[in-house]
Amino acid sequence: MTLAKLLKMCILLNIIASTFLCPAAKLWAEDNYQPPKRILALFSFKPGLPFNFHIEQSLRSALASDPSFSFILDIEHADQSRFPDEKYRSRIVDLYRYKYAKEKIDLVLAVGNEATDLMLEYAEELFGDIPVVFVTTKSKKLSHSLLKANRVSIVWGVDLKKTGSIIQDVLPDGKNLFVVSGNSLIGRKLKSMAMESLAELEPQFSIHYLDNLLLQDLLLKTAQLPENSAILFLTFFSDSSGHSFIPQDVVYQVAKTANVPVFGIIDTYLERGIVGGNLLSAEYQGKKYAEIAKKILAGESLKNLKFMGAENQTLFNWRQLKRWSIDQSRLPAGSIVRYRETSIWEDHKLEVAGITAALFILTFALITLIIQNGRRRRAELESQKLRDERAHISRVLSMGEIAASLAHELNQPLSAIRTYAQAAQRFLEKNPADPDEAAKALSGIITADRRAEEVIKRIRMALKKEPPVQTSVDVKDITSGVNVLVRRKAEEQNILLSFEIADDLPPVSGDLIQLQQVLFNLIINAIEAMPDAADSGHQIRVQVLREKNNAVKIVVQDNGIGVDEKKINSLFDAFYTTKAEGMGMGLSISRSIIEEHGGQFRVRRNYDQGTSFSFTIPVYEGENK
Repeated sequence: MTLAKLLKMCILLNIIASTFLCPAAKLWAEDNYQPPKRILALFSFKPGLPFNFHIEQSLRSALASDPSFSFILDIEHADQSRFPDEKYRSRIVDLYRYKYAKEKIDLVLAVGNEATDLMLEYAEELFGDIPVVFVTTKSKKLSHSLLKANRVSIVWGVDLKKTGSIIQDVLPDGKNLFVVSGNSLIGRKLKSMAMESLAELEPQFSIHYLDNLLLQDLLLKTAQLPENSAILFLTFFSDSSGHSFIPQDVVYQVAKTANVPVFGIIDTYLERGIVGGNLLSAEYQGKKYAEIAKKILAGESLKNLKFMGAENQTLFNWRQLKRWSIDQSRLPAGSIVRYRETSIWEDHKLEVAGITAALFILTFALITLIIQNGRRRRAELESQKLRDERAHISRVLSMGEIAASLAHELNQPLSAIRTYAQAAQRFLEKNPADPDEAAKALSGIITADRRAEEVIKRIRMALKKEPPVQTSVDVKDITSGVNVLVRRKAEEQNILLSFEIADDLPPVSGDLIQLQQVLFNLIINAIEAMPDAADSGHQIRVQVLREKNNAVKIVVQDNGIGVDEKKINSLFDAFYTTKAEGMGMGLSISRSIIEEHGGQFRVRRNYDQGTSFSFTIPVYEGENK
């Protein structure tokens, strides 16, 4: 057989298979198709109650967890606790008849006594002969005609007797038990159960029932209960006036204001402030409903099934145990304590240990830095103190020059004072006396005296030992003050001393006396650098000009012997000097002063002859600095 014939045969077989096998497969799938089961869960109370909501969520989740089980879940709320009248009952039956007339319901879950009563009377009329599961507080005594093979009655599983025993165990000194149930139908049924189940507690507890009260009266009473009492909260759907409430809201108010511990019967009360108890689990209820529903819809018989009592959980609220100082060693074995507030150390031992070690290291490093910083600051203060001392010594050592300047400066005002005094004496001795001319002479004396005072004041400021104070300083005050002190010495040495000051110079930031000292030292050094004072042509040129970097620059330039290039870097070393009578302190101190002012100090050898010393002073910026 050729390859072409073989391919033709395969194509023919595929066509035959598609023609005959596909319809057969489709028919087989249609025969095995199972429509989803439709379940109706009818709750007795209004929508939104936490316990019912958690049951519904658990039921839906448990049904959906089985991929082989396809379902549709309808939820209804009869809400008969709020509307117990027959007219409402008739209306709601009409509503269900209308809603589900065209829908095939496969199973009904009647959750609660009121829903059970409703379905006992109308289930067959509304939904036909379908399975119905009744969930009640107590087993219903149904007649044989009502409890058919497709109907089963089961109980919630509330174990009030066990909760009463728990209260006895954790409160050994308890004397009174107040049971809260409200005035609704379910409340009255639960009260009846409590009276039967708690009878055995009577030897220890005196039991009181709080049911026929207004809410405000209930809160007031539970806030003033006698010592060694406890509260068992069953439910509270309505008070004596008929007003409706949500039990979870009421138990929260009672637990918050009560002066004794509050216990309960369902797990959703735990987060609302009760101490605990043998609590009915909404989550387990939903799972159990799903299990029963799937078994019934699979054809199993669950006649007279009872459940839930053994599956309740003994739960406690850790915060409430602490609030009422209840010894946790008295809790029943296997108890679950929720909302426990563990310490950070218990939850994160490794993290806390690591952070603690890191904090210890950082603290140690910080303390070390603080100590080192303190030592550095003390060293800086000592260094500053030494610099201030050296600056003062330098000023004192310059006393020879200052004294000569002082004598020269004071000579003129003293001579003027003598002349004016003699003139005043002559005018007063004339006959007749000339008081006007004498007054002019006395005025001259006062003027000359003020001039002498200014000279002495400048000298005293130059010699005062005070810490520097940086303020706004006019550059002309620096140059004029120094000019007065050095002018005479320059003239005696036959040296031309000139000051070239640029116009419109801004004020600088610094200490006037220290800046004058620097300029004074530089000019004196320049005078002493002249080789032969008898020769003419020696000059010292002081220039004051504006720098681009927001500073003022002062240059002292001489045409003396100059400085050896190799020794320029040594000029600023303390005690280094090129003069036999020098101490080597002036330039070192001067550079320290300028650097503390934030300026720069430079020296260079002139191209032709002599040396130029210069320093900068930052411009004063005031409050904008």
